[in-house]
Amino acid sequence: MNIEGLTLKLLTDTLNEELLGSKIYKVYMPNPQSLLLLVRRTRDTSSLLADMHNGSCVLYLPQQLPENPETPPTFCMLLRKHLEEGRITKISQSGLDRIITLEIDLLGASSKIITKKLIFELTGKNSNIILTQDDVIIDSLKHVSAAQSSYRTILPGKAYIAPPPQEGLNLLTDDPAKIVQTANSLPAANFAKAFISATTGVGKMTTLELLAAADILPQEVRLETCACQSLAQVIGKMQADMQLQAAKHPVYALISRTNQVKTLLVLPPQNVQEGMQVKEFADINSALNFAVSLKPIQLPRHEQLQKLVNSETAKLKKKLQALQEDLANAANAEEQRMLADTIMANIYQIKKGQTSAGLINIYDGEPVTVSLSPILSPTENAQAYYKRYNKYKRAQTEVRLQLEATEEMLAYLESLDASLLTATTKEEIEEINQEMLDSGLLKDTNKKKKNAGLQKSQPLHIRLNSEADLYIGKNNKQNDYVTFTLGNPKDLWFHTKDIPGSHVILKTSLPEARQEDIDLAVQLAAYFSKARDGSNVPVDCVQRRYVKKPAGSKPGFVIFTNQNTYYTTPDMELIQKYLK
Repeated sequence: MNIEGLTLKLLTDTLNEELLGSKIYKVYMPNPQSLLLLVRRTRDTSSLLADMHNGSCVLYLPQQLPENPETPPTFCMLLRKHLEEGRITKISQSGLDRIITLEIDLLGASSKIITKKLIFELTGKNSNIILTQDDVIIDSLKHVSAAQSSYRTILPGKAYIAPPPQEGLNLLTDDPAKIVQTANSLPAANFAKAFISATTGVGKMTTLELLAAADILPQEVRLETCACQSLAQVIGKMQADMQLQAAKHPVYALISRTNQVKTLLVLPPQNVQEGMQVKEFADINSALNFAVSLKPIQLPRHEQLQKLVNSETAKLKKKLQALQEDLANAANAEEQRMLADTIMANIYQIKKGQTSAGLINIYDGEPVTVSLSPILSPTENAQAYYKRYNKYKRAQTEVRLQLEATEEMLAYLESLDASLLTATTKEEIEEINQEMLDSGLLKDTNKKKKNAGLQKSQPLHIRLNSEADLYIGKNNKQNDYVTFTLGNPKDLWFHTKDIPGSHVILKTSLPEARQEDIDLAVQLAAYFSKARDGSNVPVDCVQRRYVKKPAGSKPGFVIFTNQNTYYTTPDMELIQKYLK
């Protein structure tokens, strides 16, 4: 579960309202990754539970206490020694960072008040619970050595250094107009990313909800004046609501298909992905108790594969963008060679110790300023430019090869995505699963049972009339079978143009296929593709003899020539008649 710093502000308000002034009378650790504090309030008792299990960290007031082991861990014994009978005198959040600190006063020698801090760092996989006194670590749930982190060590006796603070404006306290103006001035791919960079305590989900409330598209790069004003009003209203309602502010949980709370939001969600559910709670603690009470369910195999394909596609798109940037940086290789040649042509005009020289470009006769290293001789400076030229030339070749491989893999993932869209039977899904195993996208955890009991799925066969039959592949394996086993050289082959989809073969006993049969094949090819909900979908049609499969290519990949392209909008009612 991902909890943004903005949402944790509500939790901090709740803890202040419920626990401030209470006395810790017992410390437990229900498991090695959790901590339970039992506290006495004025008229009753309460408790605080922190769970750092598997990076899904959460801090809340439990409605039901967990069982505790008979033998407490060492860290639990240490906390009992240092915290029991201590009074919670301050609860604070570090700005809008995901760090909540409890200050606990205890009575020391000579009746002197000693203040210790119990710090909850709710930072995902790096989450931790740290006990300090006078900014020196007494101990922690997780130790971090210098070998593990160059920024800070978390060991007993070391000075406590907080995680690197977030840079940006505070979404709750800074002026809304200033926040929007700052985000609008930052260079970024779109305004949503600029907004996250300009602020603290908010992530992608809250940003999208703020933009939706202001009727702004997240892909906008720069906002017009009216849009800036609208967003500032939305932020101002949120600030006022959170300040007025504090601990009683409603919270919205986004629940995934796996029955897990993915995130908690302070705004009513408008951007709800397919399969997600929204549940409203009166306060943050009710939402947290609900989240930890849910038992995750195992996704059906179809959804697991879909999730993996989506994840791999997102990674490769990021890699593709990075490679394109690398290629752009290497594009000035010829400029490096020109500068090197120009230095060599004017070698006697340059002296060692210069940081630059104004020379004449030997290729176009134009003046050019050449940057130089003062510790290198003129010849060595030229050699440095030649070396950079060769490096950029090699990079261009290597990056282009990586670009081609990445683009090819993205196209393959798109084909898997299309296969999952049309797969309806267990056998079809198992074939996709096996294909992903063979391609390395999945790890084979049970090699002994590989292909055991796997029945071969059959492509979809539609009898159009007494003279014509259609065969439709619903995954890459079926596509190859339909095209190269069922398809004869003179059969017509259909596939959406530049869009992942099924291979469709039209067989006819007539000398030539009738136009109405071709039109229906075009419709079905568009329907069994990622463009099934589109309009004017382009579909290529060619005799099967012009379709070839390159040696060593991935399943479902073909090349073809001599095609005609049709455009169609799938008629769902007509198609459903043939699919029944």
